Amino acid sequence: MTALVSLPTAGRSTLALNVALHNAQQHIGALFTSGEITSKALAQKVIAARYGFDVRSQVPPGGWETFKATAVPELDATPLLRHGARVGTSARDSLRAGLLAAARRGFTLRLWAVDSLWHFSDFTDQGRDTAAAMAELRSLAREYNLAVLVTSQVVTEDPDDPEVPVTAAHLPAGMADYSNRVLVLDQPGAQGSWGTTPYPSTAILRRVTGRGPAIELELEPEHCRFVSP
Repeated sequence: MTALVSLPTAGRSTLALNVALHNAQQHIGALFTSGEITSKALAQKVIAARYGFDVRSQVPPGGWETFKATAVPELDATPLLRHGARVGTSARDSLRAGLLAAARRGFTLRLWAVDSLWHFSDFTDQGRDTAAAMAELRSLAREYNLAVLVTSQVVTEDPDDPEVPVTAAHLPAGMADYSNRVLVLDQPGAQGSWGTTPYPSTAILRRVTGRGPAIELELEPEHCRFVSP
């Protein structure tokens, strides 16, 4: 199981969706579950990431009829499922819906991208029980032989040092314990707390736990995708 964290505005949901789409294009059955984005918005983001234009404001090259004639069969043949999880839906129920949908379309799920951990974490007197949610996701991954990618926002802002980097100390409870690795998506200029800020273009994907090289990425926000520079 892999965890992906970032500051609130750094693009972890976009990167997780890119990972799910990339795997599906390699004929690996993938389910992207979001408690933060509706199914309709997810469909728009998939088209933007796959074809490089925003369906909300742009017309595809060649016009809509030509696009539909080629894109609809391609998307139907791509083993990617999108699920906008409702409030109160459990992780198990969300996965079960994905498994049934995959069976109806004739493919097997191999990757489950969960955006985000907070959506499936119950409230307690001490706040969100992220450790229990991580334990459940780990159990489901083993039960159904799935690779799981789970996202979470982290907050690091310190009035004395607003540029403090994300470390293991900032991770939600249970994330390091139940993940095989934890990655952080760093974007210079992304905020350490909630707010509105323009998307920076350059990002670094690095490990919080374990060793491994950092990877530089470029964000194309209008296309909902990260690319290698």
